[in-house]
Amino acid sequence: MIKRTIKVEYLRRRKDSKIGLTNEDLAEAGQKPWEVDAVDLAETFTLFTNRGKVSKTQASAYEIVNEEAERKLAELLDNLSSDEIEWDTVNNGSFSDDKTPGWVTIKTKTSHSNWYQGAGELHSPSLYHTQVPATVEQEARELQAIRRKHQNDFKFDFFGTEYAKRIIREADHENY
Repeated sequence: MIKRTIKVEYLRRRKDSKIGLTNEDLAEAGQKPWEVDAVDLAETFTLFTNRGKVSKTQASAYEIVNEEAERKLAELLDNLSSDEIEWDTVNNGSFSDDKTPGWVTIKTKTSHSNWYQGAGELHSPSLYHTQVPATVEQEARELQAIRRKHQNDFKFDFFGTEYAKRIIREADHENY
């Protein structure tokens, strides 16, 4: 899963409840865009599949809104670091740090999902590699140790000890 926060603002025309992303989308023949009587709405998405589609649990009732969220996510991911790994390589092969130059794996976690007990019996559990830029590896390991020490302390400020990271999924199956 890709976890990014994407907000999509859209409009609903009062007259007939037609949905559009802009006033221009809702303007009827001969009508000026600023003359459209519409309600401003917004939806926020935080979960996407590895293929960049809106998670079924968060999907909007309006396909145009889902498509805009997916477009915004693709645009965001395109603007990220140019040394991103090839996801197909990771999903279909074995992972190693040399496939992600400039990044260091500081933790690897195995999925314990119940999915593997039924539908996934022919698949091995997914691995999740937490990576940080190599330049801040030591600091990230120190923060990780502090967070681990306080993992059962509900008063501890985990947001204050958050660090920049990315999580790479290695699997032999799709993630739906």
